[in-house]
Amino acid sequence: MKKSIFIIALAALLTACTPAEDIKVTTDGPYAAVLQASGDVVLEKDNASALALSLNWSDNNNIATVGSAIAPANATVNTLQFSASEDFDTVVEYLCDKGSTAAQFTVETLNTICIKAGLDGGSAQPLYVRLASSLGANIAPVYSNIVIVNVTPFTVDFSLGHILTAAHEDTGATLKRTSDGVYSGFMGASSWFNWFLQEGDGTEWGNLGHDGKQFFISSADSKWNMWFPEPSGCYYTVVDTKKGEWSALNIPALTLAGDLSGEMVYDRAANSWSYTWNAASAGTVNVTVSGTGRQYDTTTGDSSFNESTVGFGGSASAVSFGSSASAISVAVGLAGEVSLVLNLNDMTLSVVAGGAGPVEVPGLLYAVGVNDGWTDADWDFDNYLVLYDADNLAYAGACNINSKWGYRFYTEKDNWSGYYGLESGDALSGALVAEVENNIPAPEVGMYLMQVSLSAKTYTNTAISGVYIAGVGRDSGWELLEMTPANEAGVYSLPVAVEGSTPWGFKIYINGWDYWFGGSEGQLRFGADGCPLDDSYIGSTCLFTVDICKGTYSIVKQ
Repeated sequence: MKKSIFIIALAALLTACTPAEDIKVTTDGPYAAVLQASGDVVLEKDNASALALSLNWSDNNNIATVGSAIAPANATVNTLQFSASEDFDTVVEYLCDKGSTAAQFTVETLNTICIKAGLDGGSAQPLYVRLASSLGANIAPVYSNIVIVNVTPFTVDFSLGHILTAAHEDTGATLKRTSDGVYSGFMGASSWFNWFLQEGDGTEWGNLGHDGKQFFISSADSKWNMWFPEPSGCYYTVVDTKKGEWSALNIPALTLAGDLSGEMVYDRAANSWSYTWNAASAGTVNVTVSGTGRQYDTTTGDSSFNESTVGFGGSASAVSFGSSASAISVAVGLAGEVSLVLNLNDMTLSVVAGGAGPVEVPGLLYAVGVNDGWTDADWDFDNYLVLYDADNLAYAGACNINSKWGYRFYTEKDNWSGYYGLESGDALSGALVAEVENNIPAPEVGMYLMQVSLSAKTYTNTAISGVYIAGVGRDSGWELLEMTPANEAGVYSLPVAVEGSTPWGFKIYINGWDYWFGGSEGQLRFGADGCPLDDSYIGSTCLFTVDICKGTYSIVKQ
């Protein structure tokens, strides 16, 4: 084995030499380890987290030196190499922990290694494994013996890339694989939506974990989540794992021309564009669909964009997307109110009966910025009001307010667009206006009943001085029984003796009789009918607990 030479230039050692000179220390380096494997294995996708393969090797971490210096402990760098061929012309590497003499691999991890090494799914094939050992990146390694493990990988579907949340949960949305390592498609993204892309073999891609590197991607453990720019809406998204980058082409509007003319409407939840009109008769319409996109990529970052024209072509059953539009012929099956729908999930253009559908009314309205004084943290979506009147878009709920800079109301969790700020008013009441960066002034620190009407664009805040329960079957009839606050803000409880039937349910009242919450099945709703309490509770003392911030209640017999 060729010896490696190290030059140690420690000041203390040099000053001890007369005259000063370099001290040369040599070592034969790490010895070739003896590698062993646990045995052949058949991989099953349903057992992804099960142990599949164990590898162990003789200890070659401590090296001997010739000279006065001692080599550091665990100086050897051991790397397991996997290959589909005995000559290891293509390898998949696994860096071993310092000082370790063994490594274990789950079914999912080993299957990923096999696929990357070039093994096909569904049949037993030899996987060649060896241990490469060296003392540094620029020093040639020594190799262990080669072990052969016959592995039957499971087939991996690389046709789709799966969209994961920032918490690595599957959203159900996908991008299609258009070429080796490249995934593309349309996504309905909220403002600053954070996400990862997962390939069929389990590899996850996110943003390169360095400041100022938006739209550069990495699969390393140090990666961050990727994020969309501020405007929510329709994005044509491309993730290129070969180039190590991704791009987002925002399409804010699409225009129809030809037999139909006008602006289409985007439905982000359905990921589709639509246009509604009254068809005089059944037949065919010929249309072009085009627009101007805003391209975000590695050259622009997330704060600027380059404009580009976009258009659709092809046929109604197989719509194509590119930089220009061509006419598409679409069958109209009936007369009357109909809608032309461009479905970006399956890339089809069709005509359906009726309008494009009702606008979805969000069930929650988020009060963002009301609690940063408590947490001393960034704004979050932890506080919300609940819809109680859909016709007037009216929301209500309790919030424990301590705000440093004021707050805004947002219509969708984690979506930083679609908000309402202050048009006029003060900390207790006023008028709202959409998409204006003017925070609503916060009241003094404390618990408040917050009421908002997005239809009337108004808000009111009422300080909460007491929380009561009333309507529980009692000989004394309806009376306000004050509940006791718990340590957790918004939580109140009270044991109550149920003496009789509760035909109208019980309610939770705020500050007296003027404001109340009713509800059912453990959920409170402002102004609703009483919460049901069946006769099985009669004769029992029950602990009633409510959380007026989260809008929940519970009943426990004592």
